[in-house]
Amino acid sequence: MPGPDKTLGEFLAQKRISKAFYYSLKRRSLGPGETTYPGSRVVRISAAAERAWDERMAQLAQTEAAKLEAERRRAQAAEAGRIAVASPLHISKRVAHKQQHRRRAR
Repeated sequence: MPGPDKTLGEFLAQKRISKAFYYSLKRRSLGPGETTYPGSRVVRISAAAERAWDERMAQLAQTEAAKLEAERRRAQAAEAGRIAVASPLHISKRVAHKQQHRRRAR
């Protein structure tokens, strides 16, 4: 049996998020489903809406983490490439070195 609906204040306190962050999520259509009863301005969030929101936030976190990890790996590979090219042992420098050595020997 699902628990009772929560007020916005209760939801924010339980999730430990600020009102500003909540409204920024809501502007981006990432907020939980809200219910406002007729004749009232009190926003309620049902247990089902809260569960759905938790799942959506978990999926978003995984997606963001995967993007960050891929970006970190690309940056690491680019840095490794720059370091390799700067090395005197890089293949491009070994070939040039051999050609210079051959010219001097003639």
